[in-house]
Amino acid sequence: GGNVLLDGDNYTEAYERAMSLVKSEGKTLVHPFDDPLVIAGQGTIAMEIMKQFGEEPLDAIFVCCGGGGMLSGIAVFIKTLYPETKVIGVEASDAAGMTKSLEEGKVVTLDHVGIFADGAAVKTVGEQTFEICKDLVDEMVLVDSDEICQAIRDTYYDTRTIMEPAGALAMAGAAKYVQATSTSAQNFAVICSGANMDFNQLRYISDRAESNEKLVAINIPEVPGAFKQLYYDLAYCNVKNTPRAITEFTYRLGDDALA
Repeated sequence: GGNVLLDGDNYTEAYERAMSLVKSEGKTLVHPFDDPLVIAGQGTIAMEIMKQFGEEPLDAIFVCCGGGGMLSGIAVFIKTLYPETKVIGVEASDAAGMTKSLEEGKVVTLDHVGIFADGAAVKTVGEQTFEICKDLVDEMVLVDSDEICQAIRDTYYDTRTIMEPAGALAMAGAAKYVQATSTSAQNFAVICSGANMDFNQLRYISDRAESNEKLVAINIPEVPGAFKQLYYDLAYCNVKNTPRAITEFTYRLGDDALA
């Protein structure tokens, strides 16, 4: 059997550690996305999907994107055999390496990436995956953490399956795409790519999934009546003058002037 070595808090740190072992111990790296065989293997997902659809047309397929392996593999298969089907990649807005690279026309390394969708938090996409996506991917969709949480909630309601944030990217992107384009009467396929959920994240996800509730951080004067004024400012700051409820308030003293 093999030994599992856990090292690094994100993909970049883990990759750097793996490369150090390649150099120091002569190990062989099996790249998680920037390898033609890995790309081809992930592309078989598209083959399975099209077999299930049979003769029924598929208008678009939504694929999560971190380093681009799954997206590029699926794009090769779909565009080779079903060129009329759109391939749409979905990234977290705070880890949009492929989107940025496609906009720049070259592989771009991000200064930092968010870690909520940690399974797709990659600073630098693959050289090979970029070249494929540049030619074959129709468009990219970016989603934020709230939209990812809503996708996790909606998928749970429909299937009783709990996806991890990175695994829910495509579902969140499909929902955003349908709303933005007012699409109807089309067949879409969505890749739900992972369920490695940290149990401690569930409460955070549940809170953020409520689209009618927002979390706001603000400074208020350290004077009597400041919270009452804040309530009125928040409750009636809309064109319909409809009161909004404040469901939770956490107070922290900053200094003598502000809280």
